[in-house]
Amino acid sequence: MSSFNLLQREIRRYIYDEGWDNLRGIQEASIKRISNTDHNLILAAPTASGKTEAAFLPAINSIKDWNSGLKIIYISPLIALINDQFKRILKLCDYIDIPVISWHGEASRTDKNKLLKQPRGILLITPESIEAMLALRPGEAKELFKGTEWIIVDEIHGFLENNRGVQLRSLIERIKVYMEKDPRFIGMSATLNREDYKEVKNFFISDRVTDVLLDSNKNSLEATKSYYESNIKKDSKEALEEIYDYSQRESMLVFPNSRGEVERLAVGLSRLGKKRGSDTRYFAHHSSVSKDMRLTAEKFAKGSKGELFTICCTSTLELGIDIGSVDSIVQYNAPHSVASLGQRLGRSGRTTRENILHFIATDEWSLLQGLAAISLYEDGVIDRFDPIIKPYDVFAHQIISILLENTGMPFEDVKDINKNFKCWHSIEDDEYLELLGYLIERNYIELLETEAIAGLETERLLKGSDFFAHFETENNFSLYNDYKKIGEIPLSPSVQIGENIFLSAQIWKIKDIELVSKKIYVTRAVDGNPPMFSGGSGNITNEIRSRMKTILEDRSYWIDYSDNIKKVLLKLSKENLRYEKFQWTEENDKIGLRTFQSTKINRTLQLLLNMLGKGENYKLDDRTTFISGCNIKEDINRVIERSFNEEEIFRYLKDSPQIVELYLSSNKYRNLLPDDLKIKYIIKNKLGLEGTKAYLGIL
Repeated sequence: MSSFNLLQREIRRYIYDEGWDNLRGIQEASIKRISNTDHNLILAAPTASGKTEAAFLPAINSIKDWNSGLKIIYISPLIALINDQFKRILKLCDYIDIPVISWHGEASRTDKNKLLKQPRGILLITPESIEAMLALRPGEAKELFKGTEWIIVDEIHGFLENNRGVQLRSLIERIKVYMEKDPRFIGMSATLNREDYKEVKNFFISDRVTDVLLDSNKNSLEATKSYYESNIKKDSKEALEEIYDYSQRESMLVFPNSRGEVERLAVGLSRLGKKRGSDTRYFAHHSSVSKDMRLTAEKFAKGSKGELFTICCTSTLELGIDIGSVDSIVQYNAPHSVASLGQRLGRSGRTTRENILHFIATDEWSLLQGLAAISLYEDGVIDRFDPIIKPYDVFAHQIISILLENTGMPFEDVKDINKNFKCWHSIEDDEYLELLGYLIERNYIELLETEAIAGLETERLLKGSDFFAHFETENNFSLYNDYKKIGEIPLSPSVQIGENIFLSAQIWKIKDIELVSKKIYVTRAVDGNPPMFSGGSGNITNEIRSRMKTILEDRSYWIDYSDNIKKVLLKLSKENLRYEKFQWTEENDKIGLRTFQSTKINRTLQLLLNMLGKGENYKLDDRTTFISGCNIKEDINRVIERSFNEEEIFRYLKDSPQIVELYLSSNKYRNLLPDDLKIKYIIKNKLGLEGTKAYLGIL
């Protein structure tokens, strides 16, 4: 039987009345698989391939009785995506009389109350709203979720290697307790590495088989690549002019790698447009821009009707929000990953089935990294993700939330949470008891005879809605020069005493860092060393770094590059390729090692060099994969001879609280952990000892 004929009559009539020519490939496959099996599904398909309908059509089709409770829960990483999908499925659901309700901080309380009185239909919700409901209004959760048959997770790749994804897995297991039936799951993603399928299947803690349906069709890619050397204190005028020229004939999104660059480009383009009488509209879109201003940009784009627009944005427009027809994407300097590049490219070509990319680099290493990401994308290679191992901080938060949900629990039951919830089985009993003891000691948990309840410190955590979110945070430190504040930068492992930093159009040398007061003291830099770039770098994978080196080695990659780009690559290859075991090179009068390894391996190698205890402070510029220090050639051999193990790293970090704080600066709930568990987390998740040993040839 055809997939179309497997659908209920009302759905078939809707498809006919809407004038669909046919079902897309991923829709055909999902309808058949869901109708003929009881399996879960992961839908891996490009943007604009019809994944939303591929998830909702068969799920809706399978429901026999819509009056016996809320049947489908759709979980999205973004409120904006919920609002977008709400409009997309409302038309279908109105047609067949199925209520659809959005549930998040901006949604109507009246609609929520109506749903609570008669749970029915489809609920669109964020992880944070599920968390708030379980912690503060568990009775609502019990009523809402008991009839649920389907859980759909959109943009599932966005949950795979961060604490928010760990939180979501825990939340799903917690709400399943209230469900009368074992739910089925559907995950949707546009960017998955095939080697990660096993891990993705395990995201849903379910006894059902999980299948992956892959739509390997991909839009053709037309890419331009440009390089302009820029002054470190000033953006490239040539780069801005090129973007402006594109904006006069194409509607587009411009993706730099920081909010500061978004604003600088948006302002620069607006000034050029005003000066030259352009009709193109320019917008800035990032998390610090007000909701109203973001919506203004989105609404203009979707209703532009041929009017040209350019939106300079961060990852806020990377996910699948439908903003209508976008002609092209500008990637300004290198993307963090191939997956991110793929998501961004998916914003264009929705109608033409052709992705147009303008890659513009203003730094030679960013040029090389961007060329590597584009090359991998063209080869169909997506970076593998790193699952979080033993996420103690999320577990601590969930223990507190579970206590709130149950209004306290017998302490003996609390001690079994790691056994009773499958998502926490990796936490060993001795680790859990250490964590519990710390939470009790710090008054996050209070013991009343045999009962455990939320303590005084938990009440303080609950004072704002911030408790329910697990977004990575920027741990900003204030910079002071002669006791005058000159700005803020996020703390990261690269922020070290002796390093140079660029801020307020000046280069500063870090003299001291105060962790408690969150202050960094600086003086004007006079040594001529280039500053590190604060924030925005992300963790770069071995796939990208390996391809960077391959591009320098293999000139067949250069065939379609401009002479300007070839000149840069020739310079980099001459300076950085040594046909020996290690790539020794000189940069700014420093002898160092160009590793071409992932951020984790670079970070680990820097740590091991500093562990030698010779008083040398080794510097890492991960952006250029460069580690430097006076005795690096000799000390690399000493690291190889020592072959450090995890126990030695643990002891070193135990005596180095400042380094621990640097590594965990973006982990929101790090303060819920005792020092030993912080260090264990760092070793498992921030470092890559085995990969480093493989690089050094120790294994």
